[in-house]
Amino acid sequence: MTNLTELRNFINEPHCDLGVNAWVLADLVKGMKNARFIDLGVRLGASSAIMSINAEDNNNKVCGCDLMFDGFQKQGARFVNEDYTCYMADSVTLGKDWDEDPFDIIFVDTIHTREQVLAELYFWTNHLKEGGYLIFHDSHWTGPGDTIGDKKWERVDVAITDFFNLPKSVREIDVYEDDDVIVEHHEPSFGMTFVKVKTLDAIARFKEGIDWDKVFEDRNFLNNVHFNPD
Repeated sequence: MTNLTELRNFINEPHCDLGVNAWVLADLVKGMKNARFIDLGVRLGASSAIMSINAEDNNNKVCGCDLMFDGFQKQGARFVNEDYTCYMADSVTLGKDWDEDPFDIIFVDTIHTREQVLAELYFWTNHLKEGGYLIFHDSHWTGPGDTIGDKKWERVDVAITDFFNLPKSVREIDVYEDDDVIVEHHEPSFGMTFVKVKTLDAIARFKEGIDWDKVFEDRNFLNNVHFNPD
């Protein structure tokens, strides 16, 4: 069982930016059993640590995807189970090639741009269990989007709003429900948005109306500039 005092101290450290939303996520996780969670964008492992609370007792499986795990091994790895699996890969490529079991929670916290998140959703929504959750960190940043490669990029909240066809910006929503989803948006600590997908039949509808060729073209350009700035 996770030492909650040590975990709370870890989450409260300045380099862990989940803030109070960590405990909203924890409340969800603690009520789930025989579940599978994946952390896209592990970094130091705060979200993996939260999703690992009572994982052994509840027979939950947690894994993570990132391009490197140095920070995780030094920081958050002590809070996860021995069967935690590290997938050292690009999150979009891993989602495209995924051939293992689907997930109850897919936690998205990678490059905070619309195109990156949409590209992840295009593939990873194929690996979500019915009634499962897509959870997004950094969904309530203030100010304009980032400039990368002389281009202004819209942020995570725009991807969420566009993909799920929300009637207004997710930043303006506390709770929203329709036939397909239940959305809970939490503003503090850069924001965290919980989207419960009621029926997998909705996935195809979510993907309609988005220019996916443009999304992947821009996402690939973004990745190239981000990882090869010279």
